[in-house]
Amino acid sequence: MNGTAPLRLHRARVVPEWIDYNGHLSEAYYVLIFGHATDALLDAIGMDGDFRTRTGRSVYTVDARIRYLGEVACGEEVEIRTWVCGADAKRMLVHHAMHRAGCDEPAARTELVLLSVAKPGPRAAPFDPAVFRTIRSLAEAGGASCPVLPDRWVPPSPQRNQEQGD
Repeated sequence: MNGTAPLRLHRARVVPEWIDYNGHLSEAYYVLIFGHATDALLDAIGMDGDFRTRTGRSVYTVDARIRYLGEVACGEEVEIRTWVCGADAKRMLVHHAMHRAGCDEPAARTELVLLSVAKPGPRAAPFDPAVFRTIRSLAEAGGASCPVLPDRWVPPSPQRNQEQGD
């Protein structure tokens, strides 16, 4: 891992079972692919399977948002580009962008807040010090270039709809 952003830790090829009734990647499989990219990030920062088994530490996704920006077809290969955008002692903000192989424009983006947890419990707990140093290093290296999702659309209140005749 070279510490520059974005990290390129995960690729996947879209298989027929992941295609929906519209003929493209179903939303559940965007989440699956992004989840595998998060697993690859955890491995890269030192929170691999051995670490999780040995220490009883892991992360929970406590907030997630996905923007679907383009269609992905059966057989296409996608690459996930990952940024660690920031962190505190117990949380890490991660941004993944899904790109079709050879394409500069993302097909989807997600932002995740990952919470460090430990057993017994699980309960929120500070990241392991060595892991946290790696997280901070990645955030410092790429946090400034981390994409930011636009504000979420908020529907008008029902009262406003009635006033406007909707």
